[in-house]
Amino acid sequence: MNLPEEMKGIRRIDRSDMLSRVAALPEQCRQGWRLGIGWNLPASYRRSGHLLVLGMGGSAIGGDLLQGLAEQRMDRPITVNRSYHLPRWVNRHALVLACSYSGNTEETLAASREAVQRGARVIALTSGGRLAAWSRRLRLPLLMIPSGLPPRAAVGYAAFAPLGLLVRLGWLQARAFPLEEACDPLEEFIRCSLAPAVPVPSNPAKRLALRLKGRLPILYGASGGWEGITYRWRTQLEENAKTVAFHHLFPEATHNEISGWVEPRPVIRSSTALFLMDPAIHPRTRRRMEFTGRIIRSRKARVEFVQVPGRSGLERKLKLVALGDFVSVYLSLLYRIDPTPVKRVEALKRWLR
Repeated sequence: MNLPEEMKGIRRIDRSDMLSRVAALPEQCRQGWRLGIGWNLPASYRRSGHLLVLGMGGSAIGGDLLQGLAEQRMDRPITVNRSYHLPRWVNRHALVLACSYSGNTEETLAASREAVQRGARVIALTSGGRLAAWSRRLRLPLLMIPSGLPPRAAVGYAAFAPLGLLVRLGWLQARAFPLEEACDPLEEFIRCSLAPAVPVPSNPAKRLALRLKGRLPILYGASGGWEGITYRWRTQLEENAKTVAFHHLFPEATHNEISGWVEPRPVIRSSTALFLMDPAIHPRTRRRMEFTGRIIRSRKARVEFVQVPGRSGLERKLKLVALGDFVSVYLSLLYRIDPTPVKRVEALKRWLR
């Protein structure tokens, strides 16, 4: 195997220790939950009719995961907004969560200002920056989370602090989210199956990274709560492993994308289709995914069906997030690339300034 097996070799590539950061997901979820549950908000916020999460990149992924975890259990919709502007329907009845890990995301700041102008109830989740200063100046509810991480490595805070907040508001029931019952087996899964010390034959993340090296990953997931996890896999492969990736969702993909697995043949033969599966996915959707896998294999592409064990949907969703995170870091090591820096993103920010 080309993956550096000795920790010293891994650290020479993973200089900012992204492996430790993705391993911290269970404790981040716990801390984020506690922060959200303990967040005091005005009583009037409970009467809001819609939650709009503002965010970009790693901060918006938290909103996607929140949506997948909570939306089917709430009588109010959740929407994630990745834009400088707000949807036209946002008004004084909306609860707007401005989520920017750095506090300096310009799209989120612009949309937050617009939300205040429209009279919406605005709250902020950040580690500092201009969003924190602006929120304090306007005396908006502000929740500070620990700083010093790449935004994509703070996903536990970005998803579970808002989840705890929704319980605090009375929009969700805490018993619907048995966090410790999910985080304890998640920690064991990371320690016994995903960690660097676990050898390749027993490590699904290492095995999958080896099968992805040199290939184009195309991620497939299901609608109905799995959208954020599928997109998380894609963006982690892009940011950590510095490899281009694509994704689509079922059952929609069987109404269009399956027709595209014909050309260009050289690209198809160097692609790997990753299907993120789970028993909770609608059985007809699973059958569509399985049939699509057969089509893709017939075109000489590689197909991987990925599934994790777990007693609850929450546990399995967290394990799928962790598995994708570790796959992306191990793939970066195979490419001899430090997973933490995102030089092109930083270059764009400088150019815009």
